[in-house]
Amino acid sequence: MVKLSKKFKKVVVLDTVIFYPEHRVILGSIAEEVLEYPTSLPEGLERQYEENPELFLNKKCYTQIAVDNVPLQLLMDRVEGADVIVSCWTDIPDEILKLNPNLKLVIFWTHEKEHRINLQLAKELGIVVANIPDYGTDAVAEVVFAGLWELLKRNFPPDGGANGKDQTMHAIMADVFSKFRKLEGNEKYTRAGKFIHHFHKIGMVKFDFSQKNLDDLIPERLIEYKRVGLLNLKNTDGTIKALTAFNVICQEYCLKDSSLATYYKFLAENDLIYYDSREIDEGEIKKAEALFAGKIFDVNGLPSADYLITGKIFGIVGLGRIGIKVARIAKNLGFDVVYYSKTRKQDLERELGIRYFDLAELAKVSDIVSIHVSAHRAENLFDGQLIKSMKPGVLFINSADGNAIDQKVLVERMVKGEVLAYLDVYPGLPRKDILGLAIEDKTDWKIHKLLPHCVFAYRAGWKTQESIRVKTYKLLGEMIDFLMNKKDEYMSPEEL
Repeated sequence: MVKLSKKFKKVVVLDTVIFYPEHRVILGSIAEEVLEYPTSLPEGLERQYEENPELFLNKKCYTQIAVDNVPLQLLMDRVEGADVIVSCWTDIPDEILKLNPNLKLVIFWTHEKEHRINLQLAKELGIVVANIPDYGTDAVAEVVFAGLWELLKRNFPPDGGANGKDQTMHAIMADVFSKFRKLEGNEKYTRAGKFIHHFHKIGMVKFDFSQKNLDDLIPERLIEYKRVGLLNLKNTDGTIKALTAFNVICQEYCLKDSSLATYYKFLAENDLIYYDSREIDEGEIKKAEALFAGKIFDVNGLPSADYLITGKIFGIVGLGRIGIKVARIAKNLGFDVVYYSKTRKQDLERELGIRYFDLAELAKVSDIVSIHVSAHRAENLFDGQLIKSMKPGVLFINSADGNAIDQKVLVERMVKGEVLAYLDVYPGLPRKDILGLAIEDKTDWKIHKLLPHCVFAYRAGWKTQESIRVKTYKLLGEMIDFLMNKKDEYMSPEEL
């Protein structure tokens, strides 16, 4: 490992930050002292959900309740003498900036910072403020389509199994997302009101990856660059086109002689393998399953969808980093892509073959609407009138900001079956009353089995092994940049 000429004296981590073992090695090499204060959940959290629901109206995550309860004096004691503060949800009051002469750098382990610190004051005091705006681009873009295929699977079931090339494609895509992104598990906990799964119980303890396997702590993974094998499948063009839209590595194999090493290589090297049981001897499948249990699946036994992508209009609201990634994927899948953005992007229109619509027109014509605006900067942009104007049967996806839409009007149309929605964010925590659903008493706040044709997850977008790894590497990179004098002032939101 390269040794830097300088180290930080004292780094204070105010919230639970996920450091993999390789991250901790680097952190130890650039800091003489590291103090960590994992986010602690308040006692009787579920009781508070029932007795004080107003506490959760403007909370994006339950961990905010814990950090809001940290007294200023305790916070000042924790950061005294620090030259670096790392935070996620904890706001940094002006007093912290003014009364800590050693403080040089504040880094937020999240995509936003403007509402958590006085940027102008930090600039005046010569304190650099950084954050990590782009770590979740791939993960959030993927989860849009994980939710989309879950909606298709629930609402457009085919007659019989996965017959035909489109239905085979839908069956495989839905299953690949299910195996890696595990949206169904997230939804199970969300509907049951168990939001603690969001931070994998890290609000209670500091993660120690030396004690548990990474797959146990963070089972969700990107599908990008995973390997999918197609064994004796016919008419695979649509399936390969869909998988490669997500940079999945596809390999086809025609089994004629199962004694060949190339066949065993195919079985061993692919993460998932899909076959047609009508095209392969049952004994060969049993042998393959005995060798590689848990990764070989008959497409005829998988839930699929009867949904034609060609001719469908995919409307994107907000064409930033994530919106561009979603547009690129949707276009590669075969959708007709339209978008709305505060600033029109004609170069991207020509590059991607997409069209610019105003919001009103986009809402009326789109078969799918996906929200991708910046958090805290587009409140009620997609308002009730726009939601009412959407065509019946529209698929609606929000993985950006719950406050960007009129949640209650949306739910009214969801209840009527006019909108099929995948929601990953909300105006607060995903309670029935936050959504606009009636509750009988203070204990009746969980979604449970309501609206089964819709998907309710909770911040599944950012949460993959890969995005968290990149997120913390970038945190460390910001620290190294400072030590190498590559960063000497904070960047404004516009610059990011």
